[in-house]
Amino acid sequence: MVNRVVKPKLIEAITFIAVVLMIASPFYAVQSQQVPREDTVFIIGVEWGTVRGMNPYTGNPTPLWGHAYLPLFTYSALKDVWIPTLAERYEFVDPYTLRIYIRAEAKWSDGRPITAYDVEYTYFVTQQVGVGPGAGCQDYLEYIKAVEDKVVETKMKEPPRNYYSFLSCSLNFWPLPKHVIQPIFEKEGKEGITKWDNADPATQVVSGAYKIYYFSPSDRIILMRLDDWWGKDIFGVPGPKYIAHLLYADNAAANAALEAGDADWAGTFIPEVWKLQAKGIFTWYKEAPYYVGSGVNFLYLNLKRPEFQNPAVRKAIAYALPYKDMLEKAYFGYSPQATGVGVNDLIAAYEKYLSSDLCTKYGLTPDCRFETNVEKAKQILKDAGIDPSKISIEIATPSGWSDWNMMAAMMAEALRAVGFDASAPTPDFSVWWDSLTKGTYSAVIGWDGGIGFDHPWGVYRYVLDPRLSFPSGNWEGYTNTEVIQYIDAIPQLMAEPEKQLSLILKVQEIFLRDLPAIPLFYGAHWYAYNTKYWVGWPGEDNPWWWPTAPWDAQSWPIPFGLVKAGQTPKAPEWVDKLAVPTSKIVSDLAEAGVPAPVTVTVSTTVVSTTTVVSTSPVTST
Repeated sequence: MVNRVVKPKLIEAITFIAVVLMIASPFYAVQSQQVPREDTVFIIGVEWGTVRGMNPYTGNPTPLWGHAYLPLFTYSALKDVWIPTLAERYEFVDPYTLRIYIRAEAKWSDGRPITAYDVEYTYFVTQQVGVGPGAGCQDYLEYIKAVEDKVVETKMKEPPRNYYSFLSCSLNFWPLPKHVIQPIFEKEGKEGITKWDNADPATQVVSGAYKIYYFSPSDRIILMRLDDWWGKDIFGVPGPKYIAHLLYADNAAANAALEAGDADWAGTFIPEVWKLQAKGIFTWYKEAPYYVGSGVNFLYLNLKRPEFQNPAVRKAIAYALPYKDMLEKAYFGYSPQATGVGVNDLIAAYEKYLSSDLCTKYGLTPDCRFETNVEKAKQILKDAGIDPSKISIEIATPSGWSDWNMMAAMMAEALRAVGFDASAPTPDFSVWWDSLTKGTYSAVIGWDGGIGFDHPWGVYRYVLDPRLSFPSGNWEGYTNTEVIQYIDAIPQLMAEPEKQLSLILKVQEIFLRDLPAIPLFYGAHWYAYNTKYWVGWPGEDNPWWWPTAPWDAQSWPIPFGLVKAGQTPKAPEWVDKLAVPTSKIVSDLAEAGVPAPVTVTVSTTVVSTTTVVSTSPVTST
């Protein structure tokens, strides 16, 4: 599940007791100091078991690092815009080369200027370590380099000439201070830089409006506002003086804190969330589906198994599934059924990628959904001469993921009604993940690469590209090399939307013909907020920013729109004032001159994992 929080089953009793005691107190002790409740936004749903530090070179920093470290540009998928953040503007030198100009005002919290050399060195360390800001970008960029103190230059690699990854790697880069990381890396090497937790309040150097105030891996993390931060004249100063995240024993305990008014900002799965509105707790939508749908969740069948290699089996399964019932009962109506071609039609900008004619040609509804039709499923199998009783399907979901567990059980029951030998085991997460890694699974519910400005190409790249393997993509093991030429060509046509659309529809036709994976629903972008202490939260009636989940590093603007309850909130004017639509970037690219598409030679040999660069820059936990 995209951005699913993986939770351990147990935590030491002493931690749980400490949390209970803290909830009972109006102040949260920090050594000899105290954090006033009324000045603090408390978060749930980001950290479980152990609080992570802010070192991206670990490969798994706390997403709260987005409040302390800012990118060159920040992307918002709902509006499809880019906010110049550390940078003030960009310029295409030619169709392959981009220059990014860092703001003259931009400074680190120790007073040193933020420069292009910080960007260059951060990327250098990433290349040496293999994880960190810009990881995977070496497949798409010739270089990231400083050409002046405040000017960064990036050049696209040709081939593959992937404009999506080129722009994501360039614009959404998150630099660290060179004068901090260079001494560590030069003295201690890869081991030292990856073990550095970057969580010491006394030495941390940041670019954002917050820095760590207190850090305890077994307890909590608290950030404190920097009132004199460099961006105050551009972005203002966020409302909360503190941002805090405490550890809770489990999802239920965390949600109880939200309901009691002891937490303000939630990124958790909350059953029957609509019942909390009477207590001043809301989600993006006040009515179903309540949450914004993000990436597509699929039913992945292991195509290495002979029983799943016939498309007729996969199509019969698609028609047998009880989409409406399982989404209403197991998912509480938090998402509608996904389109059968993986396009997220909840976002208006993406509706242009749907073709009713194509969908109905392949037996879907005019709005491109698979309808539940048991008799049709049986007929497909009968026409193909397939006996479903000889096919065993185990739809595995991790133990404790209650919504997925229930969905899988309902799907198994529906498949048994068609004649399949179906079950829904719930192994521990580690066992579930290991079965995917080793390719020993039968079937699983899984996610795609998330939503971004490359949609729906990002879905098809993740799900269909036979050059990928788990966990980078292609969970099911699709081996059709025919699709490679289109996956590689679509990003080259970013500035030629009509040609690009024709190739996207060609990929959709291949998808519907082969149906290598079955789209189920949109993974909810978990976001709820309590208005007891803070107001100004974005939502359907005040859609000034998205993403909104606290586990998304690009939700950092949200505290800038918050004020204390009783005051009148005002959405930050700089969001719309500074916003650069992706369409403007595409237009600028076209003006720079678009070269002819690369001729793609399709190899019949499928190789193993290729790195995927997400254009939905979301930190998963």
